[in-house]
Amino acid sequence: MSIMNELTYRKTHPFPYALGMLGITIPGQMIGAYLVFFYNDVLGIPLAMISLITVFATIWDAINDPLFGYLSDRTRTKIGRRKPWMLICIPLYCISYIFLFSPPLSVQKGYLLVVYYAVFSMLTETLTTISSVNYHSLFPELFIDSRIRTRSNALRQAFQLVGLIVGVTLAPILIEKYGYSITATFMILVGMFFYLIAAFSVHERPEYIESEVPKLKDSLKAVMTNKNFWTVSLTNFFYQASLALLLLSIPYFIKYTLGLSEANAAYLTGAVFITAIPAMYLWVKVIDWFGAMTAWRSSLIFLGIAVIPTFFVDTLVSSMIAGAFIGIGIAGVTANIDLIYAKVIDADAKASNLRREGIYFSGFQFIIHFSGLAKSLVLLLVTLIFGFVDGNNPGEHPDLAARFMMSVFPAILMAISFIISFFVKFKDEKESK
Repeated sequence: MSIMNELTYRKTHPFPYALGMLGITIPGQMIGAYLVFFYNDVLGIPLAMISLITVFATIWDAINDPLFGYLSDRTRTKIGRRKPWMLICIPLYCISYIFLFSPPLSVQKGYLLVVYYAVFSMLTETLTTISSVNYHSLFPELFIDSRIRTRSNALRQAFQLVGLIVGVTLAPILIEKYGYSITATFMILVGMFFYLIAAFSVHERPEYIESEVPKLKDSLKAVMTNKNFWTVSLTNFFYQASLALLLLSIPYFIKYTLGLSEANAAYLTGAVFITAIPAMYLWVKVIDWFGAMTAWRSSLIFLGIAVIPTFFVDTLVSSMIAGAFIGIGIAGVTANIDLIYAKVIDADAKASNLRREGIYFSGFQFIIHFSGLAKSLVLLLVTLIFGFVDGNNPGEHPDLAARFMMSVFPAILMAISFIISFFVKFKDEKESK
């Protein structure tokens, strides 16, 4: 950065930027926890059909993630590379999200409902991609100093946990009282309000706006040949699949294993994510003491062990106690993963002298979306093993099916994630911390 640019550049304050994570998370977690349940248990689309649609949606994500990441990297405007995409996405995301949870009565039958679900779930996911890739791509650029980066990320991830609480815990309470459509409208409008604050707070670095435009072929080659990109992505692939499975399993677990109403899911999700907020501070200290890599691996194995007790609990109180330990594990992975991402991106920028945050974060998101295949496989296994189809045909042992979804399958996925994390290696010891 030139001396003049250094003097005139206005740094972005971590707090309003961190609110963007709250804005993304609130609507996103309602989708993660209740979209499958809504279309399967409430509206009656068979679980196997939802699993098939998930496969097609994942293939579409494979195309649009790197596409929008690359376009973001190439964007050059007076207000920045990422901000235009963030502002354009907001109204479109609101409209698509509301339609996703508000299918007209005329389509709530047969294959019309299946088509409606497929179209709006894929459209909403595309807009989620645009909003998240551009938001996350700003993080390595805005906060360069490692200590400030760690604390800015902790604030961001704390807001993510607040968003998880609002999006998952408040949702069943509002759904029971107002229904899915009104609840979804509330969630997306609140979420995009915070996201808009973040978008306006961002001050992109002038030298990055004026930097050389990366070429698609070179960018794809850099990502495809980056070993750490693949090992970090695969580690997070299995973690994200486990987390997604935990979230969507909660309403099934509450209904079929504990025999309680859907609204009681708020207590279990609250135990998980309210505990995770103070635990975030603990994990920041672990990062300071041992470095991000050690803290990251520790959090992965902690979460893998923490899901096991949920297989044996049979009351809401014992479920909440088990859920609190799950929350501590989630906080650990959440506090670390973006720091690991940033290390991969910083290493690439140092080697190439190009800023390719968009293509890298879209690549990470691409792998995360592919974790939907693992979730899809688990849903299919639940049908094949336990005969669970939908709310009208839950099979002979829906309680056991929910236990496997909540405990056994996530534990297996987290074990794989932990093992792969040991293949992540940076060139020098100092950078690995």
